[in-house]
Amino acid sequence: FSTPFPGIEKGMWQSPNARPPPRVGGGEDGEEDELQLVFLEGVAGIGKTNILWKLDKLGYKVHTDGFIKLCLENPSYHPTSAAMLHKWSNRMLDRIDSAREEHQKGLVRDNVVFFGRSLLTPAVYSGGLPINIYFRQLMTEVRQAHSSSMLLCQADNYAITQKIAGRLFDAPDREKEVRLALGEDDATFQQQMSEAYAQLETEGCFDAFLDTSSSKLGVAALLHALDIAPRPQEE
Repeated sequence: FSTPFPGIEKGMWQSPNARPPPRVGGGEDGEEDELQLVFLEGVAGIGKTNILWKLDKLGYKVHTDGFIKLCLENPSYHPTSAAMLHKWSNRMLDRIDSAREEHQKGLVRDNVVFFGRSLLTPAVYSGGLPINIYFRQLMTEVRQAHSSSMLLCQADNYAITQKIAGRLFDAPDREKEVRLALGEDDATFQQQMSEAYAQLETEGCFDAFLDTSSSKLGVAALLHALDIAPRPQEE
């Protein structure tokens, strides 16, 4: 990552603990146009979706996590069960493969694809289950195989709480049930999730922090860090 331009230096900053796994082999394309995968991580309601929405409007390839929809399609499993998290991780791996195929066809703008969440999400939600180690290993192997960046999103706690409350209020009944099962209304559980991400950060899992309090600032800082000048989507 390069240093954000003057005036938005608070929008994104490097993690002092970053220890990305070494790449295994090189990219399929030349180094200059190699596919870049950017994963946005963080607790529920922190603003990942708003960042992805703006990036999509600018014409970039984005993949939202789709976990709520997946849970609705598989009501027999609890959202935080090992079976459900395994299904979710498989979908994420499929989308990573899809991104590579789209890039090979020349369909990826500026050689970068953005993801809302990563394989660290099922690791966090699996808690103390042994499968936690499996998901973390999957993420390591993805990073070894692809040029990638892991960003930990940051925002004001009050803003996060208000966003979650509004989302629960507006959600259809079945979606609300899933969100409640994920502990979105449980302050203690959300604090545990926040602490889990903080622990992953100290262990070197993230390359940088992204302030998502303002999606406009966040997108500008992110694109600049990737050496991409924000511009409207071509017709």
